[in-house]
Amino acid sequence: MDRKTGYWWSLDGKFIAFTEVDYSEIPLFRIMHQGKSSVGPEAQEDHAYPFAGASNVKVRLGVVSTTGGPVTWMDLLCGGPNYDDEYLARVNWMHANVLTAQVVNRSQTKLKILKFDIKTGKKDVVMVEELKPWINLHDCFTPLDKGVSRYSAGFIWASEKTGFRHLYLHDANGTCLGPITRGDWMVEQIAGINEAAGLVYFTGTLDGPLESHLYCAKLCPDENSTLQAPVRLTHGKGKHVVVLAHHMRKFVDIYDSLDSPPRVSLCNLIDGSLIMSIYEPPSTIPGLERLQLEPPEIVHIQANDGTRLYGALYKPDATRFGPPPYKTLISVYGGPGVQLVYDSWINTVDMRAQYLRSKGILVWKLDNRGTARRGLKFEGYLKGNIGRVDAEDQLTGAEWLIKKGLAKPAHIGLYGWSYGGYLSAMVLARFPDVFRCAISGAPVTSWDGYDTFYTEKYMGFPSEGAESFEYGSVMHHVNKMKGRLLLVHGMIDENVHFRHTARLVNALVAAGKPYELLIFPDERHMPRRHRDRIYMEERIWEFIDRSL
Repeated sequence: MDRKTGYWWSLDGKFIAFTEVDYSEIPLFRIMHQGKSSVGPEAQEDHAYPFAGASNVKVRLGVVSTTGGPVTWMDLLCGGPNYDDEYLARVNWMHANVLTAQVVNRSQTKLKILKFDIKTGKKDVVMVEELKPWINLHDCFTPLDKGVSRYSAGFIWASEKTGFRHLYLHDANGTCLGPITRGDWMVEQIAGINEAAGLVYFTGTLDGPLESHLYCAKLCPDENSTLQAPVRLTHGKGKHVVVLAHHMRKFVDIYDSLDSPPRVSLCNLIDGSLIMSIYEPPSTIPGLERLQLEPPEIVHIQANDGTRLYGALYKPDATRFGPPPYKTLISVYGGPGVQLVYDSWINTVDMRAQYLRSKGILVWKLDNRGTARRGLKFEGYLKGNIGRVDAEDQLTGAEWLIKKGLAKPAHIGLYGWSYGGYLSAMVLARFPDVFRCAISGAPVTSWDGYDTFYTEKYMGFPSEGAESFEYGSVMHHVNKMKGRLLLVHGMIDENVHFRHTARLVNALVAAGKPYELLIFPDERHMPRRHRDRIYMEERIWEFIDRSL
């Protein structure tokens, strides 16, 4: 849900809105610290973990004056018997101390914006949005200041009703007055608004899904003219992260690309021109030349339905290792909300990929259908199809590598963590004649063992989608598995519990399938200790070296 706080100050600082969370109906899931020398309470922890299909917490929203006094409870209960108001997704204060909240139903296909009278708690419905296959939450709700523009007390909202997230202007009653942006690309975040000048600044993918830029559009489009295309303000291909000055005349641009380490500039908000450089990477970075980091090559292929997919190739040095084909390792995530392939320095300094490349192994990344920054239709392929379309696209990528003479047949493996760990194991099991080995880190192995919000959004309820849940479980496919599998997991992982790996091990044993297990008794979802990370990387490389 990505709501990072449970309290909110009013704009004038006189009130605080806050949540009261009732966990009493959520069964506790106990995690034992098996690596500790002690026993008892200090060697265990209990988590109120809402498993898919089970109850959620109950949440109330209250308001109290900063000078003290009684709490006024808003007319809202999330997580109660009414599935229509299941999740309290966002809370915002508008001007004149009007409190708003975004609530989402249990299936995450309906969102309501509610407005509250903080003196009585009475609510009014400002806006309702219903979308299939789901609603993606965002932080683009932006109140407009009363009296500053001709649409005072209204707000800007972002919707994916066209299949791509775009900005829309609404009046104070919630009525949509028209689009601010449109097209087959998406708005990511609102960076700032200059109401006096009638301008909205935002980041988005107008120049392609592999980049991110700052754009400017008119806040109040002319009703009698065609909607104008936004004006791009950042220069240079790649990824731009921006911060606008409060006076709306300058912005800081943090920019990087596959070919350029991050640099920081102060720019003019009118035309994006450079005012001054704040930070420039040194022309020679100590140790960087020795590493011989070659930026990956970005390519695109087609899924089996013709959808364009983007991939990244880390090719070994042909002068050292000869021409292709090469042994190949696929670095995979593949789940919603994440994009691996984009024009950013972070891909160039992917040290595991570069290390494998230096060992003569071709590394491949592919953003399958369902991944981020391509719009709701592209992401929506995963609805009820986790373990199907994502795995099939990874197979398509491997077959493309073989067809192009880049990958050596029967010598292709996979590596991934979390959702990527799940997909690595799933692909290895589903396509045993193509994939030779997989490293599966902290995998979700059966979706009935993950949480309500994430699982039900993409898979629905276990009781209503039994076939999808069964097919989407790695255990359902282990009988076909031929390749070598290394499972890696922290035993006190409170996100993807170690029981996911344990359940898969039971299925592997029952099917008579060999496996290798690398566990970290004192680590959570990802090993953090320096010694553990080094040990993990050494063991993973040893596995790849003898298995691929």
